[in-house]
Amino acid sequence: MDITKDDMKVVEIMSRLSIDRASRALSKILRTGAKISLSKVYTADLSETTAKMNDDLREMTGVMVSFKGNVSCKLLFMMPVTGSFILTDLFLRQPAGTTKEYNEFTESVTQELGNILASHISNALVSDFDAKLLPQPPQVHNDYAGVMFSNLVLEQGMTDDKLLLLETQFEICKTELECYLFLVPEMTSFGKLLDNIGVNV
Repeated sequence: MDITKDDMKVVEIMSRLSIDRASRALSKILRTGAKISLSKVYTADLSETTAKMNDDLREMTGVMVSFKGNVSCKLLFMMPVTGSFILTDLFLRQPAGTTKEYNEFTESVTQELGNILASHISNALVSDFDAKLLPQPPQVHNDYAGVMFSNLVLEQGMTDDKLLLLETQFEICKTELECYLFLVPEMTSFGKLLDNIGVNV
């Protein structure tokens, strides 16, 4: 399926609504200034993105969520492990710098972040765009970016050479945290969703 400019406008609206809702929920839970904002949505070359991920040699904490329904897709959110330490301290209401290594608390916080992102993405698509989505339990990973991205591609069984990429900014207490956010739809079901809301593909 080729994604046209009109398709991308709809995808951007869907993505922005989803991420805005997830951002508000996260800020409420943390009781502090937390904001996830969408910079842009675009299609990227799969091989180029894979090479970029393989070149990032930092240790990452990430969460992958599968969605089942009339739109099948996967979400992968990951950030350098040092960023997950900051999140862990905020979630646990403990002084910044307390968490210094990946542990069961970091894993739990990352899983909760996955739940927040997944639930609000699915809620936005269900309520505003007539999709049927059910998030599956998040899978937390602690590995390199290239390994996690390869798992995403393999699990989704991608046959297309293009990837839908959401570029986001993650800011907590005025500190910007680097992150990657991929939302990879199964293109046939994604095309049906766009048809349902009046976008011809």
